[in-house]
Amino acid sequence: YNNIATILDDQGEKEEALTMHQKALVIRSKALGPDHVDTADSYNNIATILDDQGEKEEALTMHQKALVIRSKALGPDHVDTADSYNNIATI
Repeated sequence: YNNIATILDDQGEKEEALTMHQKALVIRSKALGPDHVDTADSYNNIATILDDQGEKEEALTMHQKALVIRSKALGPDHVDTADSYNNIATI
């Protein structure tokens, strides 16, 4: 679903991309667990689309969820954790 969402997003199909990212999140959460870095990536992907759509509060919530997971799983000094801080700062 994630790759399909990326293509849809590139084509400007934001709503369909969001739906695909949400499906990927459900699957990743179930298969890998809620604290897995791939689950964090799904939160990040959803946040990016929401931000593009002007849904700033929802995007911020999704980026914060990604940050919590990445901090726990990767540590505070990992580049992906830093990316989450950056994403939050740009909302």
